[in-house]
Amino acid sequence: MSESLTRGRIVLIGSGEIGPSMAPMHRALVASLPARNTPPSMVALDGSYDFQTNRAEMGEKIAVFFRSKVGVATTVVGLPETERPGADLAPTAFDATLSALDAANLLFLGPGSPSRALFRWAETPIVERLIARIRAGATLIASSAAAAASGEAAMPVYEIYKAGQPARWLQGLDIMGTLLGLRVAIVPHWNNAEGATHDTSRCFIGDAKLRELERSLAPGIAILGIDEHTALTIDFATDLVTVHGKGAVTIRIPGGGETALHSGASEPIGVFGARVPRAGSAQPRATDAALDAEPTVETSDRSVHDAPVAASARELLAPAVERLIALRATARAEKRFADADAIRDAIEALGVELSDRADGVSWSVRAR
Repeated sequence: MSESLTRGRIVLIGSGEIGPSMAPMHRALVASLPARNTPPSMVALDGSYDFQTNRAEMGEKIAVFFRSKVGVATTVVGLPETERPGADLAPTAFDATLSALDAANLLFLGPGSPSRALFRWAETPIVERLIARIRAGATLIASSAAAAASGEAAMPVYEIYKAGQPARWLQGLDIMGTLLGLRVAIVPHWNNAEGATHDTSRCFIGDAKLRELERSLAPGIAILGIDEHTALTIDFATDLVTVHGKGAVTIRIPGGGETALHSGASEPIGVFGARVPRAGSAQPRATDAALDAEPTVETSDRSVHDAPVAASARELLAPAVERLIALRATARAEKRFADADAIRDAIEALGVELSDRADGVSWSVRAR
C-alpha cells in the first residue's frame, strides 16, 4: 500500500477549524510533530477563499488563531493570478508558494468554496508538492471546503445550494486516493442543522439531494461525511485513524449502508481502509431502491442495525470484508488477539455474519 512509504498525517475537519473545540487537537498535532532543528511552523494557503472581499481579514484570522491559541508561527500564502485574462505564467510562477510549503511542517487548507479550491489548486504544482510534503512527514490540515476538494469527487456546494444549479460532481484533488488508495467523496458539515425547518445536513444540500447526487457518483466511490467541529486524523507514522471533536465520521457506501465512527474512535489504517472502496475497484451500482433504503449505522457502542440486503449487497461488501478477514487472519497468526477481535467487530459492523470453520472462514450478509 502507498501509505507504507508515508510518514506524515492528513487531518480532515468538518467545520470549526479555528474554533475553541478544535484548538486542543491542533496543539496535540504540534506537540507530536517529528523533532527538527527549527521550531514548528505553518503555511496556510488562501486559494479556497481568495475571491472574497474579506480575503485579507480571513487570512489574518487564521494566522492569529494558530499563533495565539496553538502557539505555532503561521504565514498565509497566496497563489499566482492564474485567472487573469491573458495570463501566461512563467515556470517559476509557483516558486514562492512551493518554497513556503517546503519550509513548513504544518500545512493548512481551509474554508471557502470547494469549486474555487479546485479552480486554484488543481493541475498546478501545488497538489503534487502537498503530497510530497505529507510523504516526507508534514501534517496537512484540510478543513471544510478544502476537505471537500480532497477526495476523488467533490461537491460544488454553493452552486447547488445557493445558485440552484443541477446537482453534479466535480473532479477532486484525490489526495486521499493518491496517498491511501481510497475512493471517496468527502462531505463536510455532515450534521449541519442550521435550517431548522428544512434539512441543511450533508453540507447544506440535505440528505434527499445527496441521495440524488449518489446516483451520479462513479461506481466504487464512497461518501465520507464529517460532522461539524469534528476531525478525522490519518497518521501514517503510527498507522492509526482517529476521530476527534464533538461528532462522528460517517462512511456511506451507496446501497450498502452506513458506518459511524464516533469521537474517540481509533483503528489501524488498514481496518479503516477496508471499510472504503480502493482505487481500481469498480463495484456494481446499487438499485435506486437500495440507494433510498434506510442506512445502517454503527453507534458509539458499535451496535449495528440490520443491513438492507439488495441484490448486489454481497458484491458491494466483498472488497471490504475479504480484506478485513485477511487482516484478522494475520493478527491471529501473530497472536495479536485484541486486534483480531477489533477487526471482527469491524466486519460485523458492516452487517455481516462471520463463521470460523475448520476449513476456513465463511461470511454472509445479515438478512432483515
